[in-house]
Amino acid sequence: MNAFLLAALALVDAAFAGFRAYTGRDGRIRKSKRALLAARRGLAVSAPALLLSAALAVTLLVAAADRGARYAELDAAAQRMLLCYASYAVIVALSLGCYLWGPFRAGTLAVVVGLGPLTLVRPLVVLAGAVAAAWGSLPAASVAAVAAVGVLLVEPFVHRRWYAEPV
Repeated sequence: MNAFLLAALALVDAAFAGFRAYTGRDGRIRKSKRALLAARRGLAVSAPALLLSAALAVTLLVAAADRGARYAELDAAAQRMLLCYASYAVIVALSLGCYLWGPFRAGTLAVVVGLGPLTLVRPLVVLAGAVAAAWGSLPAASVAAVAAVGVLLVEPFVHRRWYAEPV
């Protein structure tokens, strides 16, 4: 269950990473279709990294002498990672909700105080989650490292592949 929640968070993060790679590079007024395309590009880029980390976890699970113990070890690591990311995701969701549905001033404050700084600390949160998952477990460390690198590379890859020049 923890792995599926992490995968869901990674996919949502990938969609936002694609959106962030596009944002600010298009001067057109109506660009919601292009923003959705950018989010889909983020999802498409993140899928191989997500599948790679899942394949590594399954390989480690199948190759283990005691599969039950290995599963418990990987699940505990996923839970530690999820605790780190879930709190960040809740704060981002609250800021985003305030921006989208709050009064104009509250929405502006949500962007300036919430979404902006949260975007800046995102790589640190990803690394903190990977370290929390890797704490005391070498197999979990390898899965967490692959997953964290995959999550952190989505936005730069989408930016360089599709949005290096202004649209």
